[in-house]
Amino acid sequence: MSQYDVMIQGEYNLDQITLQIAGEEAGASKFKSNKVSGGNNIVTFSELPAGTVPKPLKLIKQGDPQPPGTQDIWSGVMVVQGINTAVIACRFTEGGSRDH
Repeated sequence: MSQYDVMIQGEYNLDQITLQIAGEEAGASKFKSNKVSGGNNIVTFSELPAGTVPKPLKLIKQGDPQPPGTQDIWSGVMVVQGINTAVIACRFTEGGSRDH
């Protein structure tokens, strides 16, 4: 499957960025990575077969406790509320909720 990039503005907080990623993943794609460009996040997704939605993802600041039932899938820098921030992307492995 091919990959593509989506720009997510750097003014958002982590919960808002997580929701933006979840919205993109609802269309049969999966978060792969992020790079910072011009104060924004350029998020790379890979396409999935039609109708496929990955388990929920949660972004946390590095050093914050990881939600139970998740595994790290990516770590790096994202622009969060205008500040370059070290972030970990965690994917729920069993059920799970973004509210943890």
